[in-house]
Amino acid sequence: MEPESEQTEILISRKLSGHATAKDMAELEHIMTLDPAIRKLFEETRRAWINSRYPFTPEEIKADREKMKEKIIRALSVAIKKKQHYRLLYRAAAVLAIPLLMAAGWYLGTRPSSPSGQITSTITAPKGQIAECVLADGTQVWLNLGTTIHYDPSLTGKNRIVNLEGEAYFKVAKMPDRPFIVNTSELQVKVLGTSFNVRAYSDEEQTATTLEEGSIELGFKRLPGHAPIKLTPGECASFHIAAKKLQIEKTDTYLNTAWRDGKYIFKDADLETIVLQLEKAYDVRIHLKNDAVEHQRFRGIFEYKQNIFDALETIERTTSLNYRMDGRDIWLE
Repeated sequence: MEPESEQTEILISRKLSGHATAKDMAELEHIMTLDPAIRKLFEETRRAWINSRYPFTPEEIKADREKMKEKIIRALSVAIKKKQHYRLLYRAAAVLAIPLLMAAGWYLGTRPSSPSGQITSTITAPKGQIAECVLADGTQVWLNLGTTIHYDPSLTGKNRIVNLEGEAYFKVAKMPDRPFIVNTSELQVKVLGTSFNVRAYSDEEQTATTLEEGSIELGFKRLPGHAPIKLTPGECASFHIAAKKLQIEKTDTYLNTAWRDGKYIFKDADLETIVLQLEKAYDVRIHLKNDAVEHQRFRGIFEYKQNIFDALETIERTTSLNYRMDGRDIWLE
């Protein structure tokens, strides 16, 4: 949903529910004056609002909720390329956010990276999407939700260098005389030819590098005196940024790479960790009622192709928490 469309629907919702400020009403009237289609949408929504019965019984509210979920799920089955936008309002005039479809979509751009005019390519997987691309040297890269890489498109020079913000899986083309290097804000991964995953989101407290096959060498920018560390297949190196603490352990690598298949698998993960992943997957904001809730732990699996309701109702079934939504904001309480 475009930001302008979402804001218009919020204004309509506030107007109908009696919560609009004078500024809200003036802004809505201005928008309707400029766009007759918006005025038509407002009138249709107002008629539906007036014709709705009030108050509602619990059974009616539950039935409305199920109908709304069915509409949203149907909306999610439409391909992004059709660019169809769905305006769905609760009878209580609360706007529901529509999670983005999982798709192999990406944004590619080029820009000069220095006064010398050197060109840097940028590939971004938008929020709610996974991207897959092949670099000029034949290296395959999968970008997780909201991830960006920057690199010299020709990948010429002594080293093949990629700068990463977020999480990506690399299947590196073998070139023994030209190492492949992945830089993040906290670490450097150096390889010759291998398959590995790097998670380094700027809003998370730690980075994680998982080696699936081959061999990699890790250098940590916050530990300048620390010798580079070599990982063997099946190992994961986690680095807690604030504590400057490094941990290396054996792991089931699929737990950290299943996102390429549109799955998020967690074993004994706290709710705070799960919430961060859901926010990235559905481009929403999730609020927890108190700090104690963050430390409840879970085992399970979420599939990105499913909708946000499935994840929220799984949490409801396994905890004492309930959820409520208002636009892109979700409260667990």
